[in-house]
Amino acid sequence: MSVQREPAIRRAAHPAADLPERPTPATTPAAAVPLPSPQPTQPAGRGEERLTEQHNVRLRPSTKARLLRAVDKLRYETGDRSISIASITDIAIVEYLESRDC
Repeated sequence: MSVQREPAIRRAAHPAADLPERPTPATTPAAAVPLPSPQPTQPAGRGEERLTEQHNVRLRPSTKARLLRAVDKLRYETGDRSISIASITDIAIVEYLESRDC
């Protein structure tokens, strides 16, 4: 007589199997709002401005985590891989300076 048993080792499901499908850009509210370009003001005749300097600043861990989540979310929703911590920081600094007429 043989006994029916379940196998001792089971294949685990792939971690990505439970992820929802990526939303299409036309249906996401974030896609309706155009993101400003990372280089909003470029000098005429110089071509593309490059990010060359690194600024060593201290951020609260909660702010850094929030920024990382925002970058991941924007990349996922828009499908734009050019969004980065540097591009968001650059845009935020430019907007801050322009709001204070600097």
